[in-house]
Amino acid sequence: MPKLSVKSIAALKEPGMYSDDDTPGLYLRIGPTGAKSWILRTLVHGKRREMGLGSVNVVGLAEARDLARSHRKSARQGGDPLAERKRAKGIPTFHDAAKTVHEALLPTWRNKKHAETWLATVEAYAVPKIGSRPIDTISSGDVLEILSPIWTSKPETAKRLKQRLGTVMDWAKGKG
Repeated sequence: MPKLSVKSIAALKEPGMYSDDDTPGLYLRIGPTGAKSWILRTLVHGKRREMGLGSVNVVGLAEARDLARSHRKSARQGGDPLAERKRAKGIPTFHDAAKTVHEALLPTWRNKKHAETWLATVEAYAVPKIGSRPIDTISSGDVLEILSPIWTSKPETAKRLKQRLGTVMDWAKGKG
């Protein structure tokens, strides 16, 4: 399909995905009900991701192209446009969630050393890998990636870290 135009968008009625040859990765999606919205398909950290850019009624063609270019540029530079948008919506990063859980648990611990090592262990092993990611994007595969290198060399540390990561994830589930 050739480059999309305001006129061609208005004329399209058939459900499906229509690419905009002017902007790589930008698609017009027409749903079964006839609703039209913008979708950006791009690679983020080597994985293909789809990101909604808004309804055609709210986001015009020129704005959709600008948004698509901006998000693709961010992804090419190693960023994650979806994570950035979630951060803007108030979803905490893993590191922020871990600090919040630590602060909530502090009054329950009698041993000061335990309180210090609880967060230090999380910050030493988990934060470098997943600390800046929104908590809702972390999977069991990410936890496995963190634990695998230390599971045989430091089994007690790995066991405690697994429990601490579970506590942070349980807190996140509870918060929705």
